Amino acid sequence: MQSEHMKRQGYEMEHVKIVESGQRSFGQSNRHTIIFVVGGVSYLQAEERNEVCTMEDLIFIKPGNRIKLEYRKNKYPLELYVLYVGADLLKTLSDEHTDLNAAFDIVPFQVKMVHAESEAAMLIKNISKKLYAMAKEEQKFAHALYEKSQLTILLILALRSSVQEDRQHKVNKKKHVVMDDIFIYIKEHLTEDITLERLEDEFYVSRYHIVREFKKMTGETPHAYIVKARLDLCRRYIEQGKSIREVYELGGFGGYNHFFRAFKKEYGVTPMQYYKNLQIDRSVDEKSRIS
Repeated sequence: MQSEHMKRQGYEMEHVKIVESGQRSFGQSNRHTIIFVVGGVSYLQAEERNEVCTMEDLIFIKPGNRIKLEYRKNKYPLELYVLYVGADLLKTLSDEHTDLNAAFDIVPFQVKMVHAESEAAMLIKNISKKLYAMAKEEQKFAHALYEKSQLTILLILALRSSVQEDRQHKVNKKKHVVMDDIFIYIKEHLTEDITLERLEDEFYVSRYHIVREFKKMTGETPHAYIVKARLDLCRRYIEQGKSIREVYELGGFGGYNHFFRAFKKEYGVTPMQYYKNLQIDRSVDEKSRIS
């Protein structure tokens, strides 16, 4: 394992490169730890859970917590940038509009892993390299101010990645909740005239969103899904012995012709043929029981 350590006023950085199988612990008692995975794959062990860490992942560790990263040797070494930053520095880097200490406290969980978007990941990687290089360079004009600004940007990018992932998770969760409600609504109003306009008005989401999510979840359009659900209901009515007229009226089909075409397309037989086949099967079963 190769490790370069850089200590600065208020923070530390470490550049870690692991090429052999093994484990490494991270976390400090009095500082926040942020790990950025530059390359390779490792396995995070923390809070009784195991997660796979890959390139462009960020790991947040609150003070007083420890994690282990396990690396299993392969052709791609594990490369990390690790930032340790204390509350005093976070306070110094904050302004009247943004309290970085409070921002880190808002980040849920004691240990959290998020995946940075490509643009943010590239900036985090480049800034980390730059901060390392600055520690070895001869100090230039406004060196301390430049270092402070780079560190501030690095922290903001990391925090934004965490907030963005939380927001996206909430959006996805909300989408699923809405779609679950739409499926329930269709089931409860199956025999009524359910149009995209009606669903749009009922759930305050666009018809384009409804169609897109339906395709993702069922592979079908809402109309095709509703027709199949009605046909399944009609098939059960036929099995109960109801007349064909009763079946298509109770099943929500406006007329026989539409019902006839849809049923034959779905099941390969006409409604009457399905009924007759059902009677034949039942007759055979009855004879088998008697004999």
